[in-house]
Amino acid sequence: MAAPSFDLIDVISVLRTKIKFILSISILTSLVGMCFFLIKPKKYKAESRFLVNNPLYGDRNNIFRSYETRYVDYFGGDDDLDKVTALATSDTVRDRVIRNCQFQVVYNMDINDAKGHAGLMGIYGRNFNLKRSEYKDMEISYTAYDPVVAANVANMSVKVLEETYRHYYTAAKENIITSISEKLQQVDSAIAVLTDSLASMRDHYGIYAILSPNRTAIGAAEMKSNGKGYGRAIEEIQNIEATKDQLVGDRAHYVSNLNEFGAAKNDAMQYLKVITRAVPPVSPTGPSLNTTVAVALLCGLFFSSIFVLLMAYYKLIISQER
Repeated sequence: MAAPSFDLIDVISVLRTKIKFILSISILTSLVGMCFFLIKPKKYKAESRFLVNNPLYGDRNNIFRSYETRYVDYFGGDDDLDKVTALATSDTVRDRVIRNCQFQVVYNMDINDAKGHAGLMGIYGRNFNLKRSEYKDMEISYTAYDPVVAANVANMSVKVLEETYRHYYTAAKENIITSISEKLQQVDSAIAVLTDSLASMRDHYGIYAILSPNRTAIGAAEMKSNGKGYGRAIEEIQNIEATKDQLVGDRAHYVSNLNEFGAAKNDAMQYLKVITRAVPPVSPTGPSLNTTVAVALLCGLFFSSIFVLLMAYYKLIISQER
């Protein structure tokens, strides 16, 4: 048996017949959407924008370079932005942010409990967002029910991210400073021992002239014999003096390097530059009341029309079979 005909004219006829029902359902759904919008807790989204500085610009090789001057861009490249993105989503940054912002008080959860800590980390991850634009600036946003909390978390996220990103570079410099400082102490001890030895030998043999290891620089007047053992004394003093001179030069180089690395790791050098600080938003995020009511009205209109057409077609099939 052929299927019953149900063309466009039949569709329009059914819709005109059931127009009151369709409008009633549409108005009802719009009222439900309005109530949902009014009852639903409002969420607020705070945003902070910043630029990533080039970490090489504050490196000692650029600050104290006296040769082969090269241009170093102030702004970080794509690789630097990728590092910032990786750090922003790391557990290290998340944990510091939720502790600094007192998430356990805001969301009433125990941060010292494993499940509570995991829950707070999940809340932060769901409401946190980081994106970058084509202008190489980055934007951090956080969504919360309290606008002040949203702004505080967004600003704290930028602060913690900057500290973590800066520590990524300064930690290596601090390790170098520690290594050089330990070596400097060893050199100081060796210089002190050599100084005591030279002083004793000069007093013992009565040799107070500066004996350069470069023998061509020693005058003949300084090579007069002063008894047995005088020649050996000169040789020993020259050997010790050469070693001491080298250590003194090394010590000066170590001190210079310490000053350079110390300047390069100074906290005054910021690796992220905030260009828009997050402030408590005045309006909630998400669709407005008019948008919510309009969407609910259209949904009610669409589904009620589909329901009416399906019921009419079903009745048509039943009546034809009978």
